[in-house]
Amino acid sequence: MNKKALTFLSFLLIAVLNVSAQGINFQHISFEEALEKAKTENKLVFIDFYTSWCAPCKLMARDVFPLPEVGAVYNKQFVSLKLDAEREGAKVAAKYKVTSYPTFLYLKSDGTVALKDTGRMPTQDFIKNGDKAVASIDSEYSLENLKATFPNKQNDEHFLKMYIKKMQGYGQDITDGINAWLKVQTEMKEDSQEMMNFIMKNMRLFVLGSEGHRILNDNYNAYAKLATGHNARFLPFSYAQILKSTKKVALQKGDKVLLKEYIEAYKKQPEEDIKKDELVNAQLSYYAMTKDGENYKALTETYVDEVIKENPVSKVHTDDLKTYAMYKKGYDNDPIPARERMLASAKDGMKANKILKDLTSKGKAYLHRVNTKKEYKKLDSWVKYGYKLKPENCYMDDLMAKIYTKKDNLKKAVFYKERALKNWPKDDKKFVNKEYELEQLRKQAS
Repeated sequence: MNKKALTFLSFLLIAVLNVSAQGINFQHISFEEALEKAKTENKLVFIDFYTSWCAPCKLMARDVFPLPEVGAVYNKQFVSLKLDAEREGAKVAAKYKVTSYPTFLYLKSDGTVALKDTGRMPTQDFIKNGDKAVASIDSEYSLENLKATFPNKQNDEHFLKMYIKKMQGYGQDITDGINAWLKVQTEMKEDSQEMMNFIMKNMRLFVLGSEGHRILNDNYNAYAKLATGHNARFLPFSYAQILKSTKKVALQKGDKVLLKEYIEAYKKQPEEDIKKDELVNAQLSYYAMTKDGENYKALTETYVDEVIKENPVSKVHTDDLKTYAMYKKGYDNDPIPARERMLASAKDGMKANKILKDLTSKGKAYLHRVNTKKEYKKLDSWVKYGYKLKPENCYMDDLMAKIYTKKDNLKKAVFYKERALKNWPKDDKKFVNKEYELEQLRKQAS
């Protein structure tokens, strides 16, 4: 064999070894192209949803994805994508209800879910997920088959128990399964220690009107006598947890009926348990769901005007100075890093920043619905108050950028967005989002 042939074979061998020794080969293609490629190559699609501020995402990218044993499974079976859930992957993330990071999504080539899981995990568990996703496609108990069968098996205790276990394995929400099973299960008496332990363990899965809520309500006095340790400490707060879960589920599912039920129940609590901003935020979410723009604006105006009235600028500054003095004294007596961070936060104005963040959030949502000069004037009064609290603060600058964007004055929008970014806390996870927004705004302006 001549020298040229040997050299060619050597390069070929090195190339083969490099391919076989690599980790996951993430494709630089669109979501739609990935589905099409998976269909052509008879593969599934794997998506790693991450964000730039997510530490577990970075650890998976550093410690797991590059491993050869991981690549051996994923490159053979999947067309793999990495999508920033807050940038180019935002629409796909919303479509599949991705809300925590990292989220690992395994799809059939038609876009249906084979498996979904979240969080940092050991290498072997991650590899097993890949194998599990592939195996599930033709299984009687695939995710797709389970979801199709569930509505017709509401009275099948055995199926429901298996369904819960399988859905947990697929990283899916088991709320409906748990409550369906509780209605027909024959394993536990409702007033027993065993049932109490089950209810307390799964408390976060119960919403108002669910079977879990009913069982807890009917047997609360019995549980109070049985409870010890953690259960005894947590039982008095169980209703508050159900309220919290109800709001979370209602917002996740866009369930306006459930959200309305939450609002009415929240208002019936003892006065000391009601947080005004919590109630207002829920009511605003309800108006947004029902597309009731007029009530949305009216409630926002009432809330923000009251916040401003209750917090004169001089009083906010005085309160922040007192808070800083308190933290300064604590730091001087014990100068540990944790106290140093709190001292820096206090020096920046804790109360002022809290008000400014709330004002900006409410202002942006209000701006989305503004359509009269009177409403713009109202918004302008809030902005003026915000700048009195802190001149050139990043939050009001960010709101001003939104206002000028809506008015199609992109030059001024870029100016305020640049100034907002200049003063934005670099350790805030939203910082990279603001960089991206500025980048897009500059493109529009040019």
